[in-house]
Amino acid sequence: MMFKRMQLKTRLYLTLGGLILLVFIIGEWSLWQSSQINNRVDNIYTQEVIPLENISHLKGALYRIRDRSLRLIDTIDSIEIKHHKQIIKQQIKRIREELSKYNHTRLSKKEELELEKFKTNFNEYLSIIKDKIYPNLLIKNEKELEHILYKEAIFEFRQAREALNELSEYQIQRAKLRHKHSDEIFNKQIIIIQLIILVVVGLSGFFAQMLMSSIIKPIKQINEVLTKISHEDFSKRIRITSEDELGKMSEMLNNSIAMLQNTFQELSTLVNYDKLTSLPNRKMFQEEIEKCISRCNCSDELFAVMFIDVDNFKNINDTYGHTTGDKLLEIVAKRMKIYIRDSDILARLGGDEFAILLQDIKNPTVPGNIANKILDAMQKPIYINQHTIFSSISIGIYVSDHQNESREKILSYADVAMYAAKNSGKAKYIYFNKKMHDNIESETLLENKLRDAIKNKEFKVYFQPIMEPKTETLYGIETLLRWEYKGEIVTPDNFIRKLESNGMILDVTYMIIENVFEMIERKKFKNTVSINLSILQFYDENFLPFLKRVLQKHPFVHPQKVHFEITESVFAQNNDLIFSTMELIKKLGFKFSLDDFGTGYSSLSYIKDYPISTIKIDKSFVNNLLDDVKSQELLEGIVYLAKILHLTIIIEGVEDAATLKMVTKYNSVKIQGYYFYKPMLKEEFERLLD
Repeated sequence: MMFKRMQLKTRLYLTLGGLILLVFIIGEWSLWQSSQINNRVDNIYTQEVIPLENISHLKGALYRIRDRSLRLIDTIDSIEIKHHKQIIKQQIKRIREELSKYNHTRLSKKEELELEKFKTNFNEYLSIIKDKIYPNLLIKNEKELEHILYKEAIFEFRQAREALNELSEYQIQRAKLRHKHSDEIFNKQIIIIQLIILVVVGLSGFFAQMLMSSIIKPIKQINEVLTKISHEDFSKRIRITSEDELGKMSEMLNNSIAMLQNTFQELSTLVNYDKLTSLPNRKMFQEEIEKCISRCNCSDELFAVMFIDVDNFKNINDTYGHTTGDKLLEIVAKRMKIYIRDSDILARLGGDEFAILLQDIKNPTVPGNIANKILDAMQKPIYINQHTIFSSISIGIYVSDHQNESREKILSYADVAMYAAKNSGKAKYIYFNKKMHDNIESETLLENKLRDAIKNKEFKVYFQPIMEPKTETLYGIETLLRWEYKGEIVTPDNFIRKLESNGMILDVTYMIIENVFEMIERKKFKNTVSINLSILQFYDENFLPFLKRVLQKHPFVHPQKVHFEITESVFAQNNDLIFSTMELIKKLGFKFSLDDFGTGYSSLSYIKDYPISTIKIDKSFVNNLLDDVKSQELLEGIVYLAKILHLTIIIEGVEDAATLKMVTKYNSVKIQGYYFYKPMLKEEFERLLD
């Protein structure tokens, strides 16, 4: 307990200090054991006083004395006798030297006994040689000499030799015993070392366990908890009771986890629920549809999705304010919730759009019955802040048909049906049907074809000349777009709306401008050129940089000769953005033409407020010009007004001589129509210029 209460740094120091102390104690004990073993070995080897080599030296000297003594009998020459005596004397000296080596050496009793026996017999042998053989050499008494030599001397020689042999045999046995003893000592040393290693490993394991228990285990526990958190599981907590840094850190982490859990729950609520109505939002609703699809794929269960939109909600917001509008949405949600089951899901998708997921319905008529009840409930007035508001909703219904459709398609089908209800008069419901499905498929197919057309460069630039009616000379050209599909020419009425709805018109417009500027520079074309712009161009942040780049790329192009044509529908959007973008484009030198003039309601205000330099009278206005006096008078007024405002007028759709004659009385107008030229390929127009 005391160890766990210590600080982490203190525990580390104690653990390392304990290991160092353990190694020191075991090392000292090992050294003491080694000294004891060495003393024992020294004790054994100090008793090996007569090595076999020394005994061999003694034997050799003894045999040489015997050989010389035998030769003395056969020698007559005094010089030779003297020589043999000298050699015997040398060997005696050598034996005494060898024996003197062991005067101060500790010997075993057996060694002392045999060595003493050798000395006694050797001394007796020398006495016989000196006292009996040497004197008889002078008198040459051969019989006496032989008797002394072969009886007395040889006996003492053999006794001395026997003592050396006994000593030699004893040393051989001692050598074997020493070898055996040495092996035993070695084995003991191995066992001691192994025991030391086991003790060190055991104690190290103990200290390591203490370290792991106090440091590594808590860190592992922290890692496990953090892993759980990474998988959005906040249920686990760190259980560390120590009072050290890890304990304090664990307490802080647990507090942070609790805060994170609360924050995550709040975020989950924000991510999955609508803040205003507390209903599930689009994300959660789509996930519920996904689950429902999975269940239905494994069974015959039917489900339905109802897409609901509040009619004229923008007018209510604009009239009574956003606070009232928000309150209205809350009331609408409460009224709808009354008529669905607890197992069904009502969600707010955003704005004034709601959706209901009806699960496990018995038949396809159930959603219609519920829709009728909701529509009836919405007929009742709504009272908000002393205002009485009457509101209605339009409902689109999609019933599953086990076709394994995606959640996105299911919602889009219900959305299509809802818009069909709105277009049919609002305040009603409509089921999604096969015709709607075919229309969606047709739209999807067209979109894919248009993408391929851009990729395969199937869109072609056409030009239609604009003429001066008096002189029948070229004033300028309008750039038109055609789609060459499978050898046929498709007009814009069949694809422009789709290009705009999915944003592909931006890339197509870039392509047109590049082609037109390239033609202007290559042909040195100096007349005006009109290019149609989509409203999406005004929301495209890349458009202005593109215009700057293309002007730098084609320096021959004069922007004053390039007119961008727009329609009145452009001004129905963000007027401030449209105006500021037009001004920026005008600063680059470009001009603007207002196309389809006369078909809208506010054309005169657009001419006044926006930088328009040219107006184009729509073909539909010209069609009745010959028979309609009011149209003639109106055209005359427009021409007069344009002259005062310094605007150029281009009359479109002039296809016959009578209409041409009617409009040529106005000197300032320009003519565009089939009477002069039909739209032609860029290459064909270039040949016309040549």
